[in-house]
Amino acid sequence: MQTNMTMNQKVYSSLNFRLISMKLAISFVFLASSSFAGRDVLFEGYHKVLSGKQHVGYTISRYEFDATTKKFYSTIFVKLGALAGDMMESIKAESDQNLSPLTYEYTTLVMENKKPTTKNIQASFKVVKLSKKEQAVLQKKLKKDEKAPAEILRMTATVNENGKKTKIIDDLPKGTFLSYFLVYLMLKSKSGIQTDSKYEYKAIAEEKPKLVDGVAIVRTEEDYKGIKSYKIENQFNGQKFISYVTDKGHVIGVVNPSQSVETQLVAKPNEATGEFNVPSTVLKTLFGDVPLGVENIVSAKLHEEALKPVTEPAGSKQFGVPAGSGIQNKPTTPTVEQIEKPMPTQKKEK
Repeated sequence: MQTNMTMNQKVYSSLNFRLISMKLAISFVFLASSSFAGRDVLFEGYHKVLSGKQHVGYTISRYEFDATTKKFYSTIFVKLGALAGDMMESIKAESDQNLSPLTYEYTTLVMENKKPTTKNIQASFKVVKLSKKEQAVLQKKLKKDEKAPAEILRMTATVNENGKKTKIIDDLPKGTFLSYFLVYLMLKSKSGIQTDSKYEYKAIAEEKPKLVDGVAIVRTEEDYKGIKSYKIENQFNGQKFISYVTDKGHVIGVVNPSQSVETQLVAKPNEATGEFNVPSTVLKTLFGDVPLGVENIVSAKLHEEALKPVTEPAGSKQFGVPAGSGIQNKPTTPTVEQIEKPMPTQKKEK
């Protein structure tokens, strides 16, 4: 998983640490952004990427829910510097209110042996009712105690890798979801996120595209970087990592012990971007604007502390919003002046 607990993967639910093996990125192509009006931001933040405690890149994640269309949206951007492969990656995904996938686009551009390589995946999903004949054919492939479903989820994907296009059509079981929405699926489950719970799942690995088995185990509730979080061990797509997630679904950090790679949610964008290139034009195309990264518990905590003497007594304000339909409450977004330089000036790419 990549961001959102899967990140970044990707991420971000998660950062998907497979990105560390990629090479130099020299340009990028994005699908034009759709309308962003009317969406409630569930989470938006910048994560610093560390390898062996060294700052090697950053990720930007935004999760939204539209109460009118009843859709969830996920937008992810990843930038890694020379020490981690010099690459960029993006994902834009949509799911319905039950987190069943609707569409997604995955784009990455890298350089191998001084030759640029690109990969773009555009996928869509729809529920298909099976005829009795199709059910009979499917029944033969199942175990005796299993019954063929009346409906399946059909994925149609176009993979364009270095100009070579491949079309993939795959029938998937209902309940399949996009890996970047894992945290929100856990939050919406009957038990929610609680200690000593286990979630076995099947999710789309967006960069393949392929259905992959995964398992997430919530171990303990503990402080991570001063914030009360659930420690979740996750295995997905050949990776084992630990995520620290709040009860609102904010991913505070992700650790990949085998690769000594860690992502940390930071309060201000420049803490994550550091000296790395910030492609503002690309970000505006992808997100609709340059994210300020303030819709998360770490940023809210910083501003709460800064404003406490002149606003309200300690502990009287709640931050963060729960996932799901009908969400209306949002933390107050500070003005640009209240944020210490929301984005660094664009620097020459490292």
